[in-house]
Amino acid sequence: MLYNRRLWLQQAVTALAATVISTDTIAGVNSSLLPAAHAILLNSNENPYGPSPLAQKAMLQHYLSSNRYPDDYILSLKKKIATHWHVNAENILLGAGSSEIIGLTCLLVSQKKKQVITAEPGYKVWNGQAASFGLEFNKIALTNDKKTDLETMQAKINNETAMVYICNPNNPTGTFVAVNSLKDFAGEAAKKTMVFVDEAYTEYADIESLSGLAVTNPNIVVAKTFSKVYGLAGARIGYAIAHPDTIAKLAARQPWADGAISIVSAAAAMASLDDKAYVKDILLKTARARTMCTETFQQLSLEYIPSSTNFILFNIDTIKKDCIKELEAKNIQVQSRNHFNGRWCRVSMGTIAEMKIFCEALKGIV
Repeated sequence: MLYNRRLWLQQAVTALAATVISTDTIAGVNSSLLPAAHAILLNSNENPYGPSPLAQKAMLQHYLSSNRYPDDYILSLKKKIATHWHVNAENILLGAGSSEIIGLTCLLVSQKKKQVITAEPGYKVWNGQAASFGLEFNKIALTNDKKTDLETMQAKINNETAMVYICNPNNPTGTFVAVNSLKDFAGEAAKKTMVFVDEAYTEYADIESLSGLAVTNPNIVVAKTFSKVYGLAGARIGYAIAHPDTIAKLAARQPWADGAISIVSAAAAMASLDDKAYVKDILLKTARARTMCTETFQQLSLEYIPSSTNFILFNIDTIKKDCIKELEAKNIQVQSRNHFNGRWCRVSMGTIAEMKIFCEALKGIV
């Protein structure tokens, strides 16, 4: 019986590998060749290529162990993440995506103070939860070049400030502030309050993490995720990098420290860190997709913000038709918000084939 199960698992892994088709082979596809029900999802900044081949294999190999608690896998994953960032396992706390890490930090800082300084526009998914803890927001407008205004943020810190939240690169603009400037800001701001640095998109921008600074300063938390470049958004794996004392305080606010990670997710994350060729390929494809989009925006005279991430924000005010509805009618999902006194669309980078379809659809709308 055990032999048969192992044989079946091996066959399943082989079958999965056989079905993985390089996206390059469908780069020339057009919308008429796609299934009618196929939706092009360009609204959530996901990696459209899925988990890496090594991660896929690891997930299949470990799902049969899902009847066991993930204790050993959790420790192994923390050690592997620590090695990746040249820190110690005691500097790592796992969560169900980096969103859990943000929530834990908001809960921690809300015990004494009630104001959070953020960029506007900035990442907002966690704001509702923060507000439920009694936190209020002081939203600081971006600079003229659409970057986080560190100077103004520094000036706004006062005795009521519980935390400064910075997403670098920033979502939804795709811009980033120089790491040296951010280090100087964080070091100074941390003398007065907690500094939370969300690094969900650093791999795309190829910028240095503030992890080295965070592990030595109890008032700095860095959040990382496997949801973006590693293609594991649905597996829900994020983590904090911080001083051991801060990690302990955050962990005390979890019902089971590090326990939100499953065996399957942990296996996928560990394998993803090993698949450097996959990450390199994703970054190249994403850059190619960005170039395709920006060239289309330029051709159509649409204002956009140059991005270093897997999404681009562009202005749709000058488009006479309802751009979002027109795209939805073509089964293309994007996101739009009011920013900078106008309507802007944030488009995530899909596969090369998907972005060709998006660009052609946009040309037909404008």
